[in-house]
Amino acid sequence: MPAAVAIAEPIAKADTARQTPAQQLPKAVLDVKLAKQFAWLLRKDVRDVYTTQDNPGFDEWWLIKGRMEFPAWADDLPPSTLNALFEPAGTANMGGLTLQVPKVVSMLAKHRPDAVKELSLNGQLNPQKFVAWALARGLSEHKLAQHAPRSLLVMLDQALPAHTDTTMPAASLLMYLLWSLLDESTQKAKDIHTLAGRQSFMLWFFGVAPQLGLVPLIAGRWLSWLQSAEATQHLGQSAMPLANSLRNAKEQTTANTPSPSTAADKPFGLNIYGFAYGELGIGEDLRMAVECCEAAGIAYHVVNVDAGDARQADLHLKGKVSDGTELPPYNTNLFCLPAFDTVSRVFMQKGAAVFEGYRNIGWWPWELAVFPKAWKPYAFDLVDEVWASSQFLYDMYQQSTDKPVKLVPLAVSVARMKPYPRKHYGLPEKKFLFLYIFDFNSSVARKNPMAAVQAFKQAFKPTDNTVGLVLKTMNTKPNNPEWQAFLKECQTDKRIQLITETLDRPEVLGLINACDAYVSLHRAEGFGRTLAEAMLLGKPVVATNYSGNVDYMTQSSTYLVDAKLINVKDSEYQWSDLEDKQVWADVSISSAASQLIKSIENKPEKSLFNFSPKRISEILTEALH
Repeated sequence: MPAAVAIAEPIAKADTARQTPAQQLPKAVLDVKLAKQFAWLLRKDVRDVYTTQDNPGFDEWWLIKGRMEFPAWADDLPPSTLNALFEPAGTANMGGLTLQVPKVVSMLAKHRPDAVKELSLNGQLNPQKFVAWALARGLSEHKLAQHAPRSLLVMLDQALPAHTDTTMPAASLLMYLLWSLLDESTQKAKDIHTLAGRQSFMLWFFGVAPQLGLVPLIAGRWLSWLQSAEATQHLGQSAMPLANSLRNAKEQTTANTPSPSTAADKPFGLNIYGFAYGELGIGEDLRMAVECCEAAGIAYHVVNVDAGDARQADLHLKGKVSDGTELPPYNTNLFCLPAFDTVSRVFMQKGAAVFEGYRNIGWWPWELAVFPKAWKPYAFDLVDEVWASSQFLYDMYQQSTDKPVKLVPLAVSVARMKPYPRKHYGLPEKKFLFLYIFDFNSSVARKNPMAAVQAFKQAFKPTDNTVGLVLKTMNTKPNNPEWQAFLKECQTDKRIQLITETLDRPEVLGLINACDAYVSLHRAEGFGRTLAEAMLLGKPVVATNYSGNVDYMTQSSTYLVDAKLINVKDSEYQWSDLEDKQVWADVSISSAASQLIKSIENKPEKSLFNFSPKRISEILTEALH
């Protein structure tokens, strides 16, 4: 029996036997309180200012800035908060009318230094201009216009005084505020104090109101007026289209959110969330999950998650991917993303509706032996169970949550490999080439490529030109001190070759195939996909004897390198703090050098691991039931 299967099956069965089915577990409350907690955890700069999420200053930041960064939560405002935002905090004379200035104006002044600067002259803020901007633009920009109380709407709909022409309605205070922000020449051309100017201004005002987010602040009487013969007389044939546009915008603003259904209401299947097009290991996790579903005959729906700056040109699933604008159809969500991306890119961007009414499974990669303490009480609220891709991660998750944890390895396939010759990559033909593939975005400290360089130099004398070391990396930044130091070290040996451009999936597998051996002196790996791929391609693999890769790497089938555990330093790994007391492996360079030499001299036994999509589909199917 393949070693991987022997590891996976007993744990999955034992786990299932002792746990309540995930669908029956009590659900956590996925509300704005949890969203605020996540925002505080995600934003270190905010934590540095507001040391606890209970700080009133953090509440203010959330109202003005946080809701904009995480718009899925913009409309979740309790009545008490709204009352505090819009309570009068002063008065201002605007257009001959007395305006009660709500408290939110001063909050905007504090958190919008760009607007303060724009509305200042010689460093002195024009308070009337800022009040006008705050009410006519700021409320809508910060998604507060739709929450304005009736008292503010009535005040903004007051007619400006001193209008002698009564054949057309006087401009409202809201119109005056927006008009006062226009440049002087435009104000003259659209002078709201004259009939012709008012006609020109209202044509413009009702045309831009929907895109400026002003519709919630416009009184209903204006929609009636735009549909009247009087409006057609003054605004011509544009009046009715403007009325239709205003009506449509109002209907969209007040549209009801459908009630969430339950998992029982939906057909069985998987909604798979992840980086569907991402050219990175986590993207491949999703694509392999799809192959598992196809092998098992499980219905699936792929939801692409924005991968940020990562290149998204792997089109293997083109035509099978949704953009997530509509809720997916099946009863189970499978998140092929780290826990932190499930939080930041799904829950915080799409809201609770994505999770409510579904069975939620986090097939969450992580690389260290401890789950971050600050995240423990909250991240697991999003899922009903966790799948670990290795024994290393299984043990970590078991210690981190009371939710069910199941060992479900990742599928590995090299079927898309194209056998490119070495010259395709600019590599020498007759040398024995070691290869290491790593992403600079994946923590250089964890990937530890410097150890590979040092071990190579120690193993082979500078005069030995029968060997070479190929380092394939991406997402390097020329001004990064770590990259500069690494590059300098590599340049001291002409046998070391760097490939920094992004390759497509068949090319990456082709590169592994074109080289003779694979090396990874990592400090920690949750699973280690490239190591498993190299083994599938029949390559000797020299790797750290620690973390997720030891599930499928044995002393007889690979070249494991001795290491000692050391403390992870502050800021060496994202999301983890010193309070977590993290450790990882630091390899012995002499052991690594010795294993590099052995990998040339001795052919390892054939590995028995089986992480094929077909085999993993069987484990996945069992885990779902």
